[in-house]
Amino acid sequence: MKSKPLHIKLDQKQEELKSELDMQDDVVFKQIFIPGYEVSGLFVFVNGTMDYRAFNEIVLDLSAAQVETRHRVSIEQLVISKICSVREQDVETYETAKEHIFDGKTLLFIDGMVTGYVLNLVKEKNRTFGEPSTERVVRGPKMGFIESLQENIGLIRQYSNHPSLIVQQQKFGTMEKREVALIYYEGKASDSLLKEVNKRINEVKATDLQDSGMLEELIEDTALTPFPQIQNTERPDKVLAALQEGRVVIMVDGSPFALMAPTTITMLLQSPDDYYERWVAGSFLRIIRYLSLFVTVFLSGIYISLVSFNPGLLPSELAMTIAGTRENVPFPPFVEAIIMEVTIELLREAGIRLPSPIGQTVGLVGGVIIGQAAVQANIVSSLMVIIVSITTITSFTVPQYSFGLAFRALRFGAMIFAAVLGLYGTTLFFIIVISHLSKLTSFKEPYFQPMDFIGKKTWKDAFLRLPKRKKGGDSFGPVRRQNS
Repeated sequence: MKSKPLHIKLDQKQEELKSELDMQDDVVFKQIFIPGYEVSGLFVFVNGTMDYRAFNEIVLDLSAAQVETRHRVSIEQLVISKICSVREQDVETYETAKEHIFDGKTLLFIDGMVTGYVLNLVKEKNRTFGEPSTERVVRGPKMGFIESLQENIGLIRQYSNHPSLIVQQQKFGTMEKREVALIYYEGKASDSLLKEVNKRINEVKATDLQDSGMLEELIEDTALTPFPQIQNTERPDKVLAALQEGRVVIMVDGSPFALMAPTTITMLLQSPDDYYERWVAGSFLRIIRYLSLFVTVFLSGIYISLVSFNPGLLPSELAMTIAGTRENVPFPPFVEAIIMEVTIELLREAGIRLPSPIGQTVGLVGGVIIGQAAVQANIVSSLMVIIVSITTITSFTVPQYSFGLAFRALRFGAMIFAAVLGLYGTTLFFIIVISHLSKLTSFKEPYFQPMDFIGKKTWKDAFLRLPKRKKGGDSFGPVRRQNS
């Protein structure tokens, strides 16, 4: 649409807008009559986006204007007084009017006036706050973010009323405009970090975003890795803890997940439960998670290595037991491991996609029935079923879902290396993973930073969760090195 000014006559305004919006059947044109001034008004809005209660109140106020009012105030003054609480700005061209209409706003035009009024009568369609579905805790807050950016920011403000909490908002996208908020504590977040975050965000500002996951992939340091370099969460308490550590939080309108940067591997393995329970229990659970990661990635590979290449490393009785369970299995250990691992991954994916009650039933019953049937049919050994079950259980101990997915994928790499080179391959794969993690960065911060704790204090909250009085009462995550 050309940037042409609005007509003075109301019928010309309506005709011009309808000619440009003739394919949009959900755009509503509603005329009203203001009796005291003998003039007509026109409301234009997209059906289904407006708060009709507020709209009806404005219509009743304008329709109630009497002749006496006309002698006291002009029509322009009357309209402005009735819409002052929802008036955002004025429009003078058809182009800007069309933009505001499709942005969900309501436009009001008055006969004889060349200016239109933009009214914010948008009715937000949001679900209510509830418990996070992906980060449940036994003890602690049960509140999680929703899809409304303003509601989420309000929730953060509710928990943190400090004046140094800065919220910067900007719009993204070429076709679908999305609000993106950058949140940080002034004085805690380093200038170099803020500069780097803003630089990366501005580089992808023209991208249409549907969720914060799309933005995460666009601004991370490298895409050539299975590991997430930005932490995401649905929990306001984790966001506040990250802000207090000097990290930056990024939120996208329409997404209940907030992004926290930079991040390290130890941050991804921490859970709010670690801090809401006694430090002994928190430390114990954290150690369990580290052991679970190793088991998830390498247990199947170690089994393949020992059975196929290095059976002499096993105790004699154990070796005989394993040989007995595999006596009638026609496949080598690698093939039976692949069969079971792929089957478990299929069951897990099916359980996620199906409705909750059905998904749980499919995962449990399917795993038990298929495992038992495979053993009875001599397709896999009973020990292989036990090992795959253990690796499946340990993979669920990772608090960050995307981080757990990375290690689930790496498990297949460890199995391939073990099938080719035995224990040497398993060891080689372990070295490759550690080397890769050591080279990764998150917004130029070392991804493996807390592991290099010689001469630092970060180890106090990396592997263990020591008492708060001993480590200064820090919140989630290790103390991040501040850039100058």
